[in-house]
Amino acid sequence: MSRSSMTRLKFGWNLGRRHFSTDRPATKVVLLHFGFPRTEFYAKDFLFKRALLYYNVPKRIQQFIPTTLMSNDTVRRCIERYGERESFEATVNGLSKEVETSLNRLVPEYGQISVSSLFYFDDLSGTFQDRVNSILRERSSHIVFMPLYSHFSNSLSGALIRLVAQQIEESTIPLSGSKDNSQRFLPNSDISFRVSLIHRWNSHPMISQFWRTNLEDKVKQFEGVLFVAPVVRGCGNTEYRHSVWANCERVMSDLGHPVPWKIGFYNSWDDWPIPIACEGYSCQSRSLIGKHPFEKRVAVVPITALLPDFDTFSRLPDLLQNTVIRIIRNKSSFDFTNLFLHNFIWSPLYT
Repeated sequence: MSRSSMTRLKFGWNLGRRHFSTDRPATKVVLLHFGFPRTEFYAKDFLFKRALLYYNVPKRIQQFIPTTLMSNDTVRRCIERYGERESFEATVNGLSKEVETSLNRLVPEYGQISVSSLFYFDDLSGTFQDRVNSILRERSSHIVFMPLYSHFSNSLSGALIRLVAQQIEESTIPLSGSKDNSQRFLPNSDISFRVSLIHRWNSHPMISQFWRTNLEDKVKQFEGVLFVAPVVRGCGNTEYRHSVWANCERVMSDLGHPVPWKIGFYNSWDDWPIPIACEGYSCQSRSLIGKHPFEKRVAVVPITALLPDFDTFSRLPDLLQNTVIRIIRNKSSFDFTNLFLHNFIWSPLYT
C-alpha cells in the first residue's frame, strides 16, 4: 500500500445539513488494535503474522520463517498472566460503550454515533477483511477509524491503517464527481459514506495531562523518573522517538521538573530480542541511579501505554524485578471521550 493510499483517508467533518436515518448511526467510530492471543497455540500464528508486518518480511522468504520458534518464555509468561485478567477485547469493548454513550449525550447535534472495536487478530470472528467489509455495509454516513496506539508508528498504527485502506480500496469506489477520495460507495448497492482517520493524536494535551495526574502526588517520593516505551525499528522510528520525547517533556514541564528524568526503550513482548544500544532502558536507568543504586528510587512511567497490555503487566515487571525501580500504575483510566470531543468540536479537519 503506497503512502498516497494512507493520506487519502483524512479526518473531516461535513457541517452541512444532513438527514439521518433513525435506525442507522450517522457516524461509526471504529477503534483499531492488533489484539492479544489468549493461548500459546494462537500466539504462534499471532507472532508469525505480526513479525511479517513489523519487520516487513518479503513474501519470497516468509515461508522459511518457522512458526514453531515464535513462542518463548516471555510469551508464555504473558499468556499465563493474561489468563488471570479481563480480556483486552472486553476492556476495549467496555471503553467503546462508554465513549458512545458520552458522545451521544454531549454532542447530539452530530446525529447518532456508534463506537465499536476491530482487532486484527480475531480468528473467531472471520477474517479481518470480512470484518472491515461488514463495517462498510452498515450504512453509516461517516466512518472514522482510530488506532488505539497513542504514538504513531509505521509498524503499529501505520500497519493497521494500510490494511484497512487496502480493503476499502478493494471493496469500494470513489464517489463520482467528488474531488475527495474519502467519499466512497459500495458497487452494486446504494451505500455511500465518508471514511476518515484519527491516527496522529500523540500530541493531544490529554495524554500529558493523564500522566501528570498519575504522577503529581508520587513524583516527590522518587529521585528520578524513567519514561519507557517499546522500541520501534525501521521507517518512521525517528519520528516515533521524537513524539515520545515530546510527551515526556510536556509531562515533566507540567510538573515543574521536580526530579531528573530519562527515556529508555525496550523490546516489547512480541519483539525479537535485538539488543538496544545507549537508548535502552537499562542504560538509561543506570545513568539515573548512578553510583548509589540502593539509595535512589526511580519511578518508571510506560508513557505509551494508556491501556493495560502484555508489556505493562508482564514484560516490564520481569525486566525490572531485580531493581529498586517502581512502575507507576494508572490510578485512573484515560478519558477517550474528551479526545473525541476535541476532534469533533475543535478540529474539524484532523490529518
